[in-house]
Amino acid sequence: MNAIDRSTILRLSTHGRWPSVSIYLPVDHLGIRTDADRIRLRNLIKDAHERLAVDGERSGDIDVLLAGAVDVAGNEPLWGGGPNGLAIFADADGTETFWLDVDPPEIMVVGDRFYLRPLYGALIDDTRVWALAIDLNKTHLFRLDRMGIEEVALPAGTPTSMAEDMQYDLHEESLQYHTVPGATPEGVAPGSNAAMFHGHGGIKDVDHMQRQRFMQELSRGVVDVIGAQTGDPLVLLGADYLMVDFRSTSAYPNIAHEQIAGATDYLSPADVHRSVLMAIGPRLEAGRTADLEEYREFATSSRASDDAAEILAAAASGRVKTLLMDDSAGPWGWFERTTFDVTHLCQLEPRYLRDTAEAPSNPDLFDCGWDLIDLAAAETLKHGGKVRAYRGEASPIKGAAAVFRY
Repeated sequence: MNAIDRSTILRLSTHGRWPSVSIYLPVDHLGIRTDADRIRLRNLIKDAHERLAVDGERSGDIDVLLAGAVDVAGNEPLWGGGPNGLAIFADADGTETFWLDVDPPEIMVVGDRFYLRPLYGALIDDTRVWALAIDLNKTHLFRLDRMGIEEVALPAGTPTSMAEDMQYDLHEESLQYHTVPGATPEGVAPGSNAAMFHGHGGIKDVDHMQRQRFMQELSRGVVDVIGAQTGDPLVLLGADYLMVDFRSTSAYPNIAHEQIAGATDYLSPADVHRSVLMAIGPRLEAGRTADLEEYREFATSSRASDDAAEILAAAASGRVKTLLMDDSAGPWGWFERTTFDVTHLCQLEPRYLRDTAEAPSNPDLFDCGWDLIDLAAAETLKHGGKVRAYRGEASPIKGAAAVFRY
């Protein structure tokens, strides 16, 4: 599956040329009914071909435009199961295909840019999560989001095991000792020599101080990678005493209170990904709940609106803090970017979607602007705001609503 993040959507939103085709299709994630899914995709491609032909495009040019989508429909191994949805975007520059972890509506849109509103349901949260799997033999740092996980290398010189850290002569720096013939930590053995430590409690203090030194150096490397000022949560995995040592030593300010106790040497990255998301999922969901509650708090004030034209104007001027929307479509209309005015509102879905700088004097039902909320969502992300997309009948938002920064 493909990770749909802010940069992906912003990049797709800059494609503005006629003709552009956007296709969305829910698919059987078990990979059992793939023949039916591929037939449905072919039907959507056929609809796009017919619609472009009616608009006057040459058949050969249409075939070239839709060739990438046709290839996806014919490539049976691609449909082996896993994803819940498919999105295909085709224009003169080529075709992009995204396998999604959400089920989008089954639609096809012909326009002069890509139609992205159904894609926001797959948008991952902006907050990245880090995971540190602490083990005295080998420690790993991971960066993850809802879609995937990757291991991140620590800076050169950062110890990832106690063995690496033992290159520092901790004994000389922290303890005074001398060699006693025939002595061991357990007693005296004939013919043997052992280091006897003074003043710090013996071998247990050596272990503790070695771990403290290891955690200090490990923490420095982690902070160098993540950044001391970021708000990204860091989830710890490992034995309880190791996590306590790291918490007491590290200068990173956003170590999550959620943690996963137990040995980490047997965990695969997939295991870490699953465990961390399970642990921190409620916190991430709490962010969505807080955004919804904020809208409800301001719903009757000038700090919020559920009017599509007002939301789009505010989004284009950088005023939208959070946009909340369901998975419906419309309303449609023309947006004048020089004045931030919405003109020629349409309540019926046009056959072709147009987003041009100037509306025609007499737009008809077949050629009547763009989905205003789709435009507002792209403008919100462009200006650093958040977009929360809800799916299905359980959506707490009907249509769209927005909270303004001021």
